[in-house]
Amino acid sequence: MTNCEWREKIGLYVDGELEAREEQTVADHLQGCAECSSAALEQQALKKAVRVAGKRFTAPPELYASVHRQMQPKKNTGLWLKASALAASAVLLAIVAFGWISRPSASNATVAQLIDQHVIMLASVNPVDVISSDKHTVKPWFQGKLPFTFNPPELAKDSPFTLIGGKLVYAQHAPGAELVYQVRQHKISVFIFQARDVHGDPAAGNQTFVVNGWQQGGLQYYIVTDASREDADRLRELLQDANRS
Repeated sequence: MTNCEWREKIGLYVDGELEAREEQTVADHLQGCAECSSAALEQQALKKAVRVAGKRFTAPPELYASVHRQMQPKKNTGLWLKASALAASAVLLAIVAFGWISRPSASNATVAQLIDQHVIMLASVNPVDVISSDKHTVKPWFQGKLPFTFNPPELAKDSPFTLIGGKLVYAQHAPGAELVYQVRQHKISVFIFQARDVHGDPAAGNQTFVVNGWQQGGLQYYIVTDASREDADRLRELLQDANRS
């Protein structure tokens, strides 16, 4: 299968190196291209892995001193290259290990797709189709667009959560709703679908995002966020209380 012609621009988009107009064009493209949205997710995960590895793996002072001494005589420049190669290998190993543990379980393709959807939302200039902090505006917007209904929670005035809005999404060829919330500097995606058999723990095997899934009242809920697990659990409680029959 040939790669999408937009793939070459994904790296520039993730690094913020595109002009504003072209950046918006790529963001629009990501909303409809699973291949490019997956590539954007991989690029962002790689950048995070490099940052983590850079903070976690540092050479000891003895190595710096040894390399500095060996750099002086030109005949020993090969040792510097060897030391650099070893350091690069350590970082590469950390990146590969981080990418492996942060990859969603292959047994749960739905969760992998929803993580992609969450990343697209984060990267989009227009992350939702209906913009409102009022649940009485957001909930009716989905009527007639989905074969089910649900209740967004009523947020107290002092709640750390703010409803941003919502949009339609598809996962495993099934239509669903995505509600987007803000908690401090983080965004939370709440995905809602009709319930069906789910195999595996949706929270397992992923370290990049917090993933929280449960079934209630014939519906399947997922929370995806880079906020704390405590925030995800608290929002889950609010959703469960709002949808008790």
